[in-house]
Amino acid sequence: MKRLLLPLLAITLAFAPARGQDITGDWYGTLEIGPQKLALVFHISENEGRYATVMDSPDQHAEGLETSSTVFDGTTLTVRAAALGMTYEGAFAADTLKGTFRQGGLALPLTFTRHKVERARPQSPRPPFPYTAKEVAFDNSAAGITLAGTLTLPAGEGPFPAVVLVTGSGAQNRDEELLGHKPFLVLADWLTRNGIAVLRYDDRGTAASEGDYASATLQDFASDAASALRWLAARPETAATGIIGHSEGGIIAYMLAGGGEAPDFIVSMAGPAVKGTEFMREQRRLITERMGLPESAFRQNEQMVEYMIEVTDRYPYDYVETHLDSLAATVLPAFMRNDTLAVNQIKTGLLQSAVPEMVSLRRYDPAADLARITCPVLALVGEKDVQVPPSVVELPLREGINPAADLTVKVYPDLNHLFQHAGTGLPAEYGEIEETLSPEVLADIAAWIKQVAE
Repeated sequence: MKRLLLPLLAITLAFAPARGQDITGDWYGTLEIGPQKLALVFHISENEGRYATVMDSPDQHAEGLETSSTVFDGTTLTVRAAALGMTYEGAFAADTLKGTFRQGGLALPLTFTRHKVERARPQSPRPPFPYTAKEVAFDNSAAGITLAGTLTLPAGEGPFPAVVLVTGSGAQNRDEELLGHKPFLVLADWLTRNGIAVLRYDDRGTAASEGDYASATLQDFASDAASALRWLAARPETAATGIIGHSEGGIIAYMLAGGGEAPDFIVSMAGPAVKGTEFMREQRRLITERMGLPESAFRQNEQMVEYMIEVTDRYPYDYVETHLDSLAATVLPAFMRNDTLAVNQIKTGLLQSAVPEMVSLRRYDPAADLARITCPVLALVGEKDVQVPPSVVELPLREGINPAADLTVKVYPDLNHLFQHAGTGLPAEYGEIEETLSPEVLADIAAWIKQVAE
């Protein structure tokens, strides 16, 4: 649930007729789109008078995006991405590019410098650490893959209460890294300092873990988490062992607790307790409202989204990819079919909607698993969360969970989907907020685990 702004760019090279000062190298800028600030990087190279620009969008974990043309006449740089209708034109002086970024009717000032944009992340742990950290690997024998991670063990003699951290949707590394934040690194550090062992691991097909992420379903990720739980519970350093899942990971925590894997406890951080199609629709509605868009915009968007869901529920990913042009044309209203930006956004939406993870997430209904849960459950959600709002967590969970489960639900005022103190709660703020995880949430999780693991 971390899909953000810029789609991928196409590639060609353009001939630059003249060369004055040296424009090559790395250029760093920040694009301000309303309240959102998006870091952009140009990597400009030259070969026999031909310039090329490769673009990064670090806040979206997008690297190596190649543009369609680069022209430099000695004083002015023009970079185009024809497939997106995007152009940047900037005046070059010393170590500065000052110009205008244009896309889809927007014209925004954008200045690049040679200096890298650094984001403040004051909670990021720094050595020395008062605990042991080990690089580990464990097998998911059912899938025939090995997953890699980090096990942190508190100082002193064990055994210790222990948790497996399970990431949200999208390919995530063991730190659940996003927009310069490393929430799982911060969480693991806090818990381990407070006497709780932690295993965090790279998603399959990501970083050091084996497997194919693109073909995996929600059930496959649950299988990986179950393998991690069994591996951790079998270690001599661990006692009561549970799951902490964020967002999609919170759903997986419910799946394991209700599906026979028997964790001793679970913590669901912004894990929806309703069917995927229901919380996704509520997510779209809230984001539209918080952006100040009219109800008519929501309805028009919903028509296109519903049709994309219908198409991608009917056809597998390979078919959608092969017939992308014709499918995109059927989704868009006739008056938008010549709008290059709109067409490419619909194509991106169709491909994202068709991946097995998203199809399985839409279809999954947690009702049956919730009814079978008997272990202690801590469910947390931010009041300003627009991706998984309290309405799809608190009441559905209280009504649907097995009465034998010891359930604690906490809604935090002012916190967003990442459990940061936020203004609007929109994803546009995530990268701009310096806080990675609310200290109150960190303290509550540690205290609750110690209590139920006694």
